[in-house]
Amino acid sequence: MKKVAVVLGRGGHTAQTFALVDSLGDKFEYIYIIGLLDRLTPKKIRLKGRVLRVFTPRLLPQDSRLMSVIRTGLTLFLSFIYLSILRPNVIISCGTGMTVPVFYSARTLGIPTVFIESISRVETLSKTGRILLGRVSLFMVQWKKIAKKIPSAVYGGQLL
Repeated sequence: MKKVAVVLGRGGHTAQTFALVDSLGDKFEYIYIIGLLDRLTPKKIRLKGRVLRVFTPRLLPQDSRLMSVIRTGLTLFLSFIYLSILRPNVIISCGTGMTVPVFYSARTLGIPTVFIESISRVETLSKTGRILLGRVSLFMVQWKKIAKKIPSAVYGGQLL
């Protein structure tokens, strides 16, 4: 059975990612990568799979840049270890900030990545999207308008 790793954040990103996972169905083995302190997201998982925890690069707006860099480094390290051991066939994300270090680890290991820009991004890309543009296997957007502005983006329709 093919393994699909899914990066889950909080809020709208998670809802969109769950819509995608629901549409993929139970024909895959799922690996969920979530924030260390996130207690709510695992309760929302409908298609069972292994839950792995990583540090969230930025927890609070008042966090120092140094703490963000440390957390990002720890996430990069942990995700590299997890992905090295579990070797998913693909990793998908709908935009949470944790995606960047996880996708960079995947890229180092040769694991394909699919980034789906949030449905809320109608005019411009998110910060995560701008960082990952050109650095993922497939970059999808949910609005035709933004697909026309970003030649390397693929319009995939709306998840919700």
